[in-house]
Amino acid sequence: MKKWLIISIVMLFLALAGFIYLKKTALKKLSSNHVLSAVAIPTSLPVILKQSAVINVSGVLTRVSWAIVSPGDVELYSNLKEQHLSEQIKVDKDCQILVNGGFYSEAGDNLGLLIAASEVISPFSKSATRNGILTIDGNHVSIGNDLTVKNPRIALQSGPLLMQNGQPLILEINNDEPNRRIVAGVTKDNKLIFLAFYSDESNLEGPLLGLVPEAVDLFKKQTGINITDAINLDGGSASVFITDYVVLRELNHVGSYFCVR
Repeated sequence: MKKWLIISIVMLFLALAGFIYLKKTALKKLSSNHVLSAVAIPTSLPVILKQSAVINVSGVLTRVSWAIVSPGDVELYSNLKEQHLSEQIKVDKDCQILVNGGFYSEAGDNLGLLIAASEVISPFSKSATRNGILTIDGNHVSIGNDLTVKNPRIALQSGPLLMQNGQPLILEINNDEPNRRIVAGVTKDNKLIFLAFYSDESNLEGPLLGLVPEAVDLFKKQTGINITDAINLDGGSASVFITDYVVLRELNHVGSYFCVR
């Protein structure tokens, strides 16, 4: 009896030592890939999801989910008249990927330029924060300070701009809050990439807006996806991000949305 007790204690000790070794090895591997830093080692490993990664944004672990699409497959719609929620939109429009667009006012107006199916839904408005325009014409997408073509199929004014020519921009944001962030970007091979930055603990929370350029740059280095330009879209409670791998729904209806069938 005493012999079996000793054997059981030894086996338990070996199993515990093996668990600690495997956990340390996994954490070391993640840190070497710039997913986690020594100042933010979690008590448990992040959940592994497809087309998703975890980055360390100024000491805070942040989930990034993304979808890369061909610009020619994207449609843009205003949602201010219908005010439909994402569940209905996805069914009605048969969207495989559904991502919110830009900002809208309390009065129910789109804030800034919105062109859908070559029709001007809302005019351009000068703004220090909504300082960028996402343009899609044919199978070409661009993000910058101005329209790149005269009569594009799709154009959306939003902001602020987060990255230009592969370099993250410096933002000065007043009254910054940790909200879920939705970003649109252009890759080097001219694909459109949508990204959602959020917390695993509460998916309506995420990084401060002033830190999102850094977050996009960290994602770029982590994944090797070469993003050249990026712009901030509406976020927080009026944001939605639905793909085959993640469902982030809104609390308030979105003002506009991108649909990829």
